[in-house]
Amino acid sequence: MAAASATAGLTFTQDRIALTVAPDAKKVTVPYTFENTSQQTITIARYDSACSCLSAQVKGGKLAYKPGEKGEMKVEFELKNFSGLVEKTVMLWTTEDAEDAPSSVLTVAITIPKLFEVAPLTVFWDQNGTKETKMFQLKVNHDKPIRILSDTGTNANFVYEIKTIREGWEYELSVTPKDVSTPAFGMIKLTTDATIPRYKRQMAFVCIRRQGQK
Repeated sequence: MAAASATAGLTFTQDRIALTVAPDAKKVTVPYTFENTSQQTITIARYDSACSCLSAQVKGGKLAYKPGEKGEMKVEFELKNFSGLVEKTVMLWTTEDAEDAPSSVLTVAITIPKLFEVAPLTVFWDQNGTKETKMFQLKVNHDKPIRILSDTGTNANFVYEIKTIREGWEYELSVTPKDVSTPAFGMIKLTTDATIPRYKRQMAFVCIRRQGQK
């Protein structure tokens, strides 16, 4: 939770709300309450999000608020195939705001349990560096096993091998590049037998980065 946010006369009780949802959750609705703490009527001009996964609506469609009047905005987050911590924002403009300066930025921080975890998500090699083997740890954080059914690499320059540590619970993915003389990028796609759709497909990313690139 975040402290109250007061801008352009609208004071939000919280401008950042953090929630943890169930592994199979498909969407979540987050309410943001506010009050007009100014001495004049404040009118909401518009609100928007850069992500199509978020939609927002002011309760009752009401846009104008007299001094002391309270209101509520509900933000609906379509969780799709997200997992882990995901943060998105909704921006709100009043009629007093400049086009490039919304007076309120509301953050939705959702934690979706990682039942199948790939760590790290990306491994890197430096261009013209060593062609050492690098490892991913694949771990199941669930009360039931999740098994890898198939795997596919998108770039033949990266040779990989999956080793089973405990079937359905723990695996190691080792990757070795054939050539590091030029920048390259690839994915290793994993298909699992998870019953929850968002965990059926997982990806590990591999990258040879340009010299001097961080």
